[in-house]
Amino acid sequence: MDPREYLDARWYALVRAAVDLGVPEDDAPGVVRQVLDRNERRIRRADDPDPLVHAALRDAVLGAAPRRRRGPRLLVLATVVAAVGTAVALTRPDPPPEDRLQDDQVPSLFGYDGAAAAELLEDRGLEVTVKTRRACEVLDRVLGSIPPTGAPYESGDDIVVYTSLPADVDCLSNYTDRETAWRLLDFANGRGPAPEFADPTFAVAPDVLDALRDASAQVALVDERPLTYSLPAIRVTATDAGTADSFTLLIRPAGGTGREVEVEVVRERGEIEDVRLYASPSSS
Repeated sequence: MDPREYLDARWYALVRAAVDLGVPEDDAPGVVRQVLDRNERRIRRADDPDPLVHAALRDAVLGAAPRRRRGPRLLVLATVVAAVGTAVALTRPDPPPEDRLQDDQVPSLFGYDGAAAAELLEDRGLEVTVKTRRACEVLDRVLGSIPPTGAPYESGDDIVVYTSLPADVDCLSNYTDRETAWRLLDFANGRGPAPEFADPTFAVAPDVLDALRDASAQVALVDERPLTYSLPAIRVTATDAGTADSFTLLIRPAGGTGREVEVEVVRERGEIEDVRLYASPSSS
């Protein structure tokens, strides 16, 4: 595996693993970087480098089996870790809440496009780089970030945001429906104008916009080590409405629990003439 791709994908998880082993948070990035540099060739040869990197990280922090005349610096580090381990355990903050993010955690970027995501993150003091990835998704929608949603950060930290570049002209047979669904979601969240309506005076019922806004803001904590959050998911499918052109927008809840939001959009000659909200049962 390419060492750079591995670093991009697993950097945050490895830093958290180092902290969990007892390394002070300020020192953890340096320790991880040292381990990755020393094992670059092994990473390049491995299909899945995770087991060998985690083993090397444990060896670097806690000490491996005795070796001949090796690493006084690692012995010093192990001694320091032993001295501060109890203090780190006692001062580590309480577990994060399951259903919301704090101001010092990377926010959810579900539903954002690249420009809106960059503006949000830059306003929080992060140094943002936007990169495209080929994906079967509407152009420029955010696919994820490194570090990911929920990762703690400080002002001035770097973050990479990945946005979609449609992989193939045929990969989304419902591209127009999906693009309209995202635009409706942008409108509900105040991040874009309303999509085209058949009647310029048409007003979407407030309960529809409220339901879409609330659903798209959900997060759910699914793992504390490494800190991992689940985000909502969107599904767009054609519906049978006689001769009408219509589709259903379904937002699945974060973590697979909670209440789904289902909205049917009916169009006439490509313009929206009706938006209907349907109550969905709680998922479990």
